[in-house]
Amino acid sequence: MSTTALAFLLVLGALLLAALFRNPRYGLYAYIGTFYLHPIDRWWGSDLPNLRWSLIAATVTLFATVRLPDQAGRPAWTANAGAKYLLGLTAWIWIQNLWALSTEDHLELSILFTKYVVLFYLIYMLVDNEKHIRHFLIAHVLGCFYLGFLVLQAPDSGRLDGVGGPGIDEANALGMHLGTGAITAAALLLRGSLIERGLALAALAVLVNGVIQTESRGAFLGVAAGGIAMLLLSPPRLRRYWIVVGLLGLLALIRVAPDNYWERMATITESAGQETPVDQSTATRLQLVRAQWEMFLAYPMGTGHRGTAYLSPRYLSDESLTNSRRDPNGQRARSSHNTFMTALSEQGIPGAILFGGLLIWIAKTSFRARSRIQSSAWNDLQIYLMGVGGMLGIVIAAGMFTDYLKSEVFIWALALLAVIDTVSRLAIADTETATSDSASSAPSPGTTQRGRRTAPGPTAGPLQ
Repeated sequence: MSTTALAFLLVLGALLLAALFRNPRYGLYAYIGTFYLHPIDRWWGSDLPNLRWSLIAATVTLFATVRLPDQAGRPAWTANAGAKYLLGLTAWIWIQNLWALSTEDHLELSILFTKYVVLFYLIYMLVDNEKHIRHFLIAHVLGCFYLGFLVLQAPDSGRLDGVGGPGIDEANALGMHLGTGAITAAALLLRGSLIERGLALAALAVLVNGVIQTESRGAFLGVAAGGIAMLLLSPPRLRRYWIVVGLLGLLALIRVAPDNYWERMATITESAGQETPVDQSTATRLQLVRAQWEMFLAYPMGTGHRGTAYLSPRYLSDESLTNSRRDPNGQRARSSHNTFMTALSEQGIPGAILFGGLLIWIAKTSFRARSRIQSSAWNDLQIYLMGVGGMLGIVIAAGMFTDYLKSEVFIWALALLAVIDTVSRLAIADTETATSDSASSAPSPGTTQRGRRTAPGPTAGPLQ
């Protein structure tokens, strides 16, 4: 057995034992570690048994978490609308098994979203204060740093398919995921120890390189949208800082990105009506959106997961179809490349309503938490809200070009937003309670601290 494989087993075992006998939070970090390391895709994983390592970590963590006593005064994890929308979407996906066109694929999605509900629950229950939010974000950045390191080692031969882990094993998804790590690292630069800031800065450089190497237009626009989201959620005193940082980052990107990267990004603005050559994938995406609308009209309750690929030969010409990476010799098809169109065509009217409600909840909760936090002195929560808001902005914007309905980092960010909203509300409640108690215990006018009555002082006149 290789040293790396042995170290993985020892660290994972230690974290899971600590989760059972000390604190379930260790199990959550074990889960994040297995997500990023993903032994099945690494050279050293051949020395290990072919097990569902992430599932093992999640199961142990769940078992340890359900034994925890309820936290007095903290709302239940289902008290926020984000959890309710996620539960509703998961329930609807299970119901769709009755008529899904691709039964095997849809059952797989049903199980995956059930796992996401459990994951949302674990994050909400275990990440319950500012320190734990920071630790989770640091773990995310370190995991992305590891993926960025793999990108540096990857051979320079085309786009980076197969480098990432589960759900991020193709270039677009990997670029989007690395973008969420980069935007989080940028936020973490504002607070923390010198060592933490140094790690965030080093990770940021590696992650920006990773995003460039994926050559993903969706990731490029996603990172831009994430930066705008951070700017909107930042306190006024930091906005000038973010504008300067953004301009410096853009100049650095122009300096280091190769010409072929900018040539590919330039195709974003091209359209079929131009005389210049159009990137075929852009034109195909537009055709696919129109086809998905027609699929929705034919199946208003949804086709089920991967229904777009199942029906695409009926709606698209053969030159718009591709061979599946999972089955290169199978029927040519075309999968969805737009998250909302996936929800509309594959999950139907209920799915689109639930997903749309989730997006509205994200916007309302983010700005409500911003107003609440900025009215106080919780500088750390302001930074974490910017990071989480930036992550969500990246996934949502990049989802206009690739289907990220199954994106796991989206679930992480949803749960963290619910945590930030809850922590800020509880902090406000505690502050108001302390102020009320202080006011009620203060001596009334004309009374000494020992309760003796004194002569009333002069009455203050109106403020000028």
